[in-house]
Amino acid sequence: MKSVTALCLVIFLCSFHEVKAQEKKLPAVDFSAMTCEQFWEKTTPNDRGPFLFWLSGYFGHKNNSAVLDPVGFTEKTKALSQFCSKQPNDSILTAADKVFAN
Repeated sequence: MKSVTALCLVIFLCSFHEVKAQEKKLPAVDFSAMTCEQFWEKTTPNDRGPFLFWLSGYFGHKNNSAVLDPVGFTEKTKALSQFCSKQPNDSILTAADKVFAN
């Protein structure tokens, strides 16, 4: 009886996790086609974080760097925001290249 109860609990928890996972899925993003304005204006603040980490990792890989510097990441994110505010029609990937690649 205990194993049946445990199995039911596991099934319940797995189904709950599956429902929560389906609630919010980020769409695929083509950074080469997205402008700065689209990134900052149309991406919710909660969704920006994962995208910014991806951009940081993308340029870190291009520079053969496996280091994540939280302070540097924050500074580069601010620099990207400032750059994009001045160049809203630039591609976010081009803008990130200028900020994250250094």
